Parts: sequence; C-alpha cells; structure tokens
Amino acid sequence: MKRAFLLAIAFLASTLTTSAQVTYRFKTIDFPGSIFNRPHNINRWGDIVGLFSFQRGVGHGYLLHKGNFKQLDFPGATFTSARGINSAGVIVGGYVDANNVDHAFLLANAQYTSFDFSGATSTDAFDINDSGEIVGVYIDTAGVQHGFVFKNGTFSSLDFPNAVSTDVAGVNNLGIVAGTGTTNTTGNAFLWYQGKFQVVRFPGAVATFFGDVNDSGGLCGFYTDTAGASHGFSRDPSGFHSLDFPGSTLTLALGINSKGRIVGEYQDATGVTHGFLAVPQ
Repeated sequence: MKRAFLLAIAFLASTLTTSAQVTYRFKTIDFPGSIFNRPHNINRWGDIVGLFSFQRGVGHGYLLHKGNFKQLDFPGATFTSARGINSAGVIVGGYVDANNVDHAFLLANAQYTSFDFSGATSTDAFDINDSGEIVGVYIDTAGVQHGFVFKNGTFSSLDFPNAVSTDVAGVNNLGIVAGTGTTNTTGNAFLWYQGKFQVVRFPGAVATFFGDVNDSGGLCGFYTDTAGASHGFSRDPSGFHSLDFPGSTLTLALGINSKGRIVGEYQDATGVTHGFLAVPQ
C-alpha cells in the first residue's frame, strides 16, 4: 500500500497542468418533487447517495439504485444526509437529532447505527471504503472542525498543518484519504496516507477543494477561479480537466467511482441547486 501511495504522489507531481478537455455526458439527478439536490457519492455499481429537500431547512437522505429513488431518514432525526456508499451498499452520513445535535450514522442491512467522535459536539461521516474504513469530520468544544479516520473500531484525528479547519471527504480502498485544509487565506486540497500529506492545486486556481478519490488515483473536486466562480474538476492519467454542467452558474464535483463517473451539484440560471451525473465518453 505504501508503494501504491508513493506512485500516486509521483504521478500527481507530473500532471499539475490541464490537458485536452475530457468529454462528459451529463444527466440531471433530482429526487422527484424536490427543490434542492446534492448527490454526494457513487459506488462501483453506480448506486448514488445524497441529500434532497422538499422545503427549505428540512433535508432527507436518499439512495438511487437502478433508477429508483429511496428516501433515507435516521429514526427520529430532523435532518438526514447520506454521504458515502461502498461496493456492498453500506451507507454512511450524518443526521440532526431532536436536540439539534449532529451525529454520524452507518446504514447496513436496513439497520441504522449512530456514532460520534469522543468529546465532539458534532460528528459527520462522509465516506466508507470496502474494508469498512470511514472518514468524516467532527467539531470540538472550541468550535474547530477536524477530520477523522475510523478504522478497526478506533478513531484518529486528521488535521492539515496550520489549517483553521480540516474537511475530509473521501477514502479509497487503498486507504488514501482526500480532503481540504482551509487556512486564513485559501483552501488546500490534499491526499493523505499514513501521516503523509500531498497538496494538490488546480492550475491557476485561487483555492482547490477535493471531493473524492478512486482506486486508480482519479480525483474530483471543485476550484475557485480568479473571478470568484466555482467550477468542478476531475483528474485522470491525462491531467486535470474543468467540469461544468452546461448552462450552470456553479458546479461542484463531489464523488467519483472506479469507472470515472462523477456526481455532484450545479446551480441553474435561476439559482436552483440540482444534482448531476457526469459519464466520461
């Protein structure tokens, strides 16, 4: 695994420029009747999990499997978001309880399990790999956000050096973690493995944020340009590529599977947020 990570780092160092644009076929992914949509992740089989709302301030999780949507709500929760799914269909995410406290959850075999980082005031799970390793974020009693890795029943904090907050969004089956460390001046996308960080920046971007990483080293995320606009991006063996839903005013790429299929959100000209699936051609 160490060799695999070092190879990934060497590859990233050699592709810090954009290349010929990859062509994607885009499809809008909206829960029927909803007013807001955010697909968070997609597994190797094409199952998608995410967040939607029928009304402002009330969120529900969902699973999209073989074209069929299923609403997901943690029992008794006032808000639920499904954020990660592995090849076995195990789902992780976050929910808000009746006391307005955020917790992480795992959904397996139709059973919900709540879990929290010890001593945290808020915990949210963002991804799970096929070995059951979970990554996410928690907030401490001082109000600072940290990343975490939950592996073999043990939590570990993950903090980007000198960051005011750390966001951990994805983990692949090699245990390589994708996240973003926010400093006082910018967002720094990073890969992490066994205590080692590698910063990755979209060429020419003011700030770069990671969404996910797959087993082939394919990446997705979003970046802010010099005009302050947010664009999605992907990275594959040919380099970095901008990824914008046609006609959108904002695009965020949040999840990528082993086939390079990407999910995320976009805003249309009227300001409505939709989900999307982008399939490389």
